[in-house]
Amino acid sequence: MTYLSYRQTGTGNPLLLLHAMPLDSTMFDRLRTHLGAVLTVDAPGFGQSPPASIIDDALGAEQPSLDTYAAAVISDLRELGIDRCTIGGLSMGGAVAMSILEQAPSLVAGLILMDTNIGADTEAARQKRLDAAIRADSGDTSTVLGMAETMTSRETRQDRADVYEDVKRRLAEVRPDSLAWIQRAMAGRPDRRPLIDSFDGPLTLIRGLEDAACTADMMSDLANRYRGAASVHTIPGAGHFTALEKPRELADLL
Repeated sequence: MTYLSYRQTGTGNPLLLLHAMPLDSTMFDRLRTHLGAVLTVDAPGFGQSPPASIIDDALGAEQPSLDTYAAAVISDLRELGIDRCTIGGLSMGGAVAMSILEQAPSLVAGLILMDTNIGADTEAARQKRLDAAIRADSGDTSTVLGMAETMTSRETRQDRADVYEDVKRRLAEVRPDSLAWIQRAMAGRPDRRPLIDSFDGPLTLIRGLEDAACTADMMSDLANRYRGAASVHTIPGAGHFTALEKPRELADLL
C-alpha cells in the first residue's frame, strides 16, 4: 500500500514528475501523451493524497517537512518495485527531488529541475510563508490567488485565456489545511544546492523565460556547481508553471 496518490502511464521504467505548490499532479496531464512511461504523485493533502496530518502520523513526523513528503515518495517507489529512475521536479517538486537525492541517492538516475529554487528561503520569504500558513489555519487561502498573475507569463495571461483560467481555478481550490502544512514545510527547507556539487547523474535545467521566481542566475549557479555539462533550456512564453503554460514544449525537452 502506498502513502500517496499516484498515477502511472506508459510501460517501462518511468520518469517521476513532482508537481509545484500549491497545485497537484494533474498539472502534468497534458504532457503524458507526448512522453513514454510517466509516474506522478500528489503531495500530502493535495490532489487525491491523504491529508498531510495522516502522512505525518504514519511516518512519525513531528512538524511539516518536505523531507516527510520525500520519504513517502521513496517508500512508494519501493512499494511499486522502482529502485532507480529519473526525477523531474517543478518548483516545490525540485526541492522534494533534492530531499529524495539526499535520503536515497541510489534511487536517482538523473535530475530534471524545472522552475525551481532548491536553496533555502530568505528570512523575509520564510516569514511570508509562515504568515500565509497562519492565515490558512483560519481558512484563508487568498494568499496564493495572486500567483495566477505573478507566476504566469504575459503571453499566457493575454493570449491563452483557457490556461490562465485553469491556473486561477486550481489556486482557488486549494484546501486551507493543506496550504498551511505545505507553506510551513517549504519555509523549513534547507539549502540543498551543495548536493549538485557531487551529483554524478545527468542534470537538466529548465525554466520559463518569464519566471520571476526562478531566475536565470539561479539556473546558472546550479549549472556552474555541476561537475559535468548540464543541459540548460529556457522556454519562451512561459512563466513559473511551464507544464501548464507550454506543455508540448516542455514535453519535447523531457
